[in-house]
Amino acid sequence: MTMNHPGRSGTRPREARQANTAAVLQLLVRSGPLARGDIAKELSLNHGSVSRIIEPLLSAGVVRELVEQSTAARVGRPRVPVELDSASRYAVGVHLGLERTTLGLIDLSGRCVETFSENRDPADSAATLRHAAELAAGMADAAPGPVLGIGVTAGGEVDRATGRVVRNDVLGWADVRVAGVLRERTGLDVVVDGNVPALLGAELTFGAGLGRHAVSYLFIGNVTETGYLSRPLGTGSNGIVQGGFGRFLVPELAGGGHRPFGECGTDVALLAAARSAGVAAASLTELIRLADTDPAAAGLLEARSAQVALVADAVYELMRPDLILLGGSGAPSDRWLDAVRDRVETAPPRALVRPLARGNPLVVAAAGLVVRAFFTSGEWS
Repeated sequence: MTMNHPGRSGTRPREARQANTAAVLQLLVRSGPLARGDIAKELSLNHGSVSRIIEPLLSAGVVRELVEQSTAARVGRPRVPVELDSASRYAVGVHLGLERTTLGLIDLSGRCVETFSENRDPADSAATLRHAAELAAGMADAAPGPVLGIGVTAGGEVDRATGRVVRNDVLGWADVRVAGVLRERTGLDVVVDGNVPALLGAELTFGAGLGRHAVSYLFIGNVTETGYLSRPLGTGSNGIVQGGFGRFLVPELAGGGHRPFGECGTDVALLAAARSAGVAAASLTELIRLADTDPAAAGLLEARSAQVALVADAVYELMRPDLILLGGSGAPSDRWLDAVRDRVETAPPRALVRPLARGNPLVVAAAGLVVRAFFTSGEWS
């Protein structure tokens, strides 16, 4: 059996073609426009394979050819670059948060074209979903191009296969069927997944995880969760295992002793410790800002960073990922990232990175569920 780039070939021709097509599309997101020969070289594919991938994408308008690149000698095949036509398809993302529903429309490159957010009653799941379906239908109808479908993210335990929230203690939801309500109202395909698998999927499709085969995502905010890419990139629309590290024992933020990270490492615990220390911070962002001038805030930031570094070291020792993405409330801060990097012992500091997907992270992650499935499906109608 002929093998192409590691992780991009399957045991069956259709799986291999889908994997290679996904790799081409993600390469064009990351590095396009590129000539066919450059694509072949980058992905260790032969020219014929690349042409068989590109032609149906051209016919469907997913990619487009640009002006031929001139060469000095004008010898050999013409170098006609191709690029992803990011405006050829769109996806709607819906994030069901604690007190707010947020929607967005993204293109194939992960660019957020439009967002909308509104507060709501988290306890009324039926009303929440009906209104989310109405909002998603309106956003899809107003989109500047064809809409592939709707992606929905929520916290807690989510069953992707049936499109339902199995349990979300924060929202008070149990066995809430999500996909059917939105599908019935919009007539579009609907994908439902948990926050962290969706966030990692977006990074694999548009962000820091592009081209990587082993990536962990540590989400550290009001909850502590992790996602890990368990299969080579491109072999399926998901391939992500969700887990948690809340039971991992870490030093408490103040005082001696150790407690589970899910109890003493969350934003809730951090801000409670800040209040006890007389630090007026309502968010991790404010605590980071105050750490420049307030020794108590600086001490709490150092203690939280030490906790996260211990978790990152454990993840690295167990999984040996290429990257560890630190998401959550501290994700936008270079200082937060540097503070954790300074304290890791096993994980290479440069293996720790911030998420790069643009726009509202959870909206892009939700809509990205649909785009990632589109990239790996091999169906371009």
